[in-house]
Amino acid sequence: MNTIVILSIFGFVFLMLEALFFMSCFRWLSNGKKIREREFMRLDQERSELVELQQSVSMELAQAKKISEETLSKLKRVGADAHAEWTEMTHKCESLLKELEDKSRELTETSISHVNRQRMQLEKSVQIASQTSSELVESTNNAKRLLRFLDENVPSDEILKELQAEKYAEARRLIQEGKELGTICRKLGLSQSEVQLLSYMG
Repeated sequence: MNTIVILSIFGFVFLMLEALFFMSCFRWLSNGKKIREREFMRLDQERSELVELQQSVSMELAQAKKISEETLSKLKRVGADAHAEWTEMTHKCESLLKELEDKSRELTETSISHVNRQRMQLEKSVQIASQTSSELVESTNNAKRLLRFLDENVPSDEILKELQAEKYAEARRLIQEGKELGTICRKLGLSQSEVQLLSYMG
């Protein structure tokens, strides 16, 4: 009897211990499941946050790409416009420089031609004035000689000697200038021998 009671008590205690063990295991498994569920919920929440962050980043990247493409397009248009304006400005500057060069060349050539004409006219005027002056001096001398020749107080021999001396002096001057002897003879009315003698004496 005692043995049965003891075995019954032992069996009851064993059952109680086993029940406690299973309850402990069930509770442990239940707590582990809850922990896993909380971890899964946390992971799901983090994954949702990551997805939202990824979507936000993708939207920002897409917006930034759109802005960069628009900016690049604007820069290309501005660069093309600037290049066109630069080309046009360069063409205008080249045309203006060419026109200025042509005008300057034309003005320079005109000025040089005008100066040359004026110089030639001036030289011609100086030559005419010199010739006129020489003719005037010669005419004055001839007039003086004519007046002396008409003057009864002056002997005609003296006048002839003075005329001959002036011819000789003029002949010497022409010889020194390198004039031909025949030309001097015809101009002054002297003989060839007289001119040659003056050239030897000169």
